[in-house]
Amino acid sequence: MLISVHPKYVSKILSGKKRVEFRRVWAAQRVTHLVIYSTSPEMKVKATVGVEDVFTGSKAALWEVAKEYGGGLTRNELRTYFDGVSKGHAIILSKINRLKASLSLAEAIPGMRAPQSYVYLTNEQFESIQSMTL
Repeated sequence: MLISVHPKYVSKILSGKKRVEFRRVWAAQRVTHLVIYSTSPEMKVKATVGVEDVFTGSKAALWEVAKEYGGGLTRNELRTYFDGVSKGHAIILSKINRLKASLSLAEAIPGMRAPQSYVYLTNEQFESIQSMTL
């Protein structure tokens, strides 16, 4: 799956300070790996990461997950992000694989447009990007 993440949080994921990605909406299908796309102003594919687990719950429950695993955001940022929804999703990230060089989305996946939140990838698309990691 390709996900769009703000550059501030991408740098925290890459440094290992952020081990949880939060989402208001999450996939119906099981997801084992993510391709991290850094949004504007970077607009680059930066890494692939494994998905260790996914928790779904209230803001309070998600804050507990953030504290336990390293959410990379403040309690107020979490509350603001989930404002207007009764539950959200915490994706626990595992092995981070940086790309040898950041790529534009067109270079990484020809014809792909940046998703608002996420988009499923074919195995071939993922493997192509995975082959470009360190």
